[in-house]
Amino acid sequence: MKLLNSEILSNQQYGPGIFKMELFSPYIVRNVMAGQFVNIRCAPNDGTDPLLRRPFSVFDIEERFNVFSVLYMVKGKGTGYMSSLRKGDTVDLAGPMGSGIDLNTGSKDILLIGGGMGIAPLNLIAKMALARGKNVFIMAGFRDSSLLRWERDLVRMEVKYRIFSEDGKWGEKGLVSEYIFEGDRFYKKHEIYVCGPVEMLKIIQEKLGRYQISATALLEEKMACGIGVCMGCVVKIRGKNGSFSYKRVCREGPAFELSEVVFE
Repeated sequence: MKLLNSEILSNQQYGPGIFKMELFSPYIVRNVMAGQFVNIRCAPNDGTDPLLRRPFSVFDIEERFNVFSVLYMVKGKGTGYMSSLRKGDTVDLAGPMGSGIDLNTGSKDILLIGGGMGIAPLNLIAKMALARGKNVFIMAGFRDSSLLRWERDLVRMEVKYRIFSEDGKWGEKGLVSEYIFEGDRFYKKHEIYVCGPVEMLKIIQEKLGRYQISATALLEEKMACGIGVCMGCVVKIRGKNGSFSYKRVCREGPAFELSEVVFE
């Protein structure tokens, strides 16, 4: 992990209230692993509001051009400031952070289940897995069609996918959690990665448990330091014999065995 100043190559609207920022950084592109994130300072150089950095999953990388991107939704002052930045501006960031996912081992078949902005880390997992000759299938659910542009990225990757939306205006109508078990025997052969709202994770955790299918959850938590010192992003993890421990999303995560996560 390094502290870096990266030049913005583009910062364009990706959907209503959603932006994709592309940054030049040979270091991040060379060192990032699937599932890792960067911590971005969301205030001017002479400002301290907001004081804390914000974590963003690495959405994509372009190795040829030493470019990586993050996907973010404008929610408050920090992301509002980010959306005001333009090509040629620089961003103060730290990364890559978190414990990455090793895609060189494990099953040749991968299932990615995303919900809303939870698609951000799954996009990079898909790209890296495909580059390693793995078979990737994506199932993703959304409230509406705000992230419709992402489908173009999926087509460009030549990955198999199914899209669901609650209003039925994009893909199939319904919740992704209602459809992932149509082929439970099939999915037992897959490595499964899940990222999305907590309520979605709870449902998938409960249903996967019925079939004794394991999955890896990529958790999203608010972080203060991002390096594991403040203990502000800990999650409760179920251990053996009914024991529990607390692990830091920024250091031991963001990837955890879904069945072990205690959602409170």
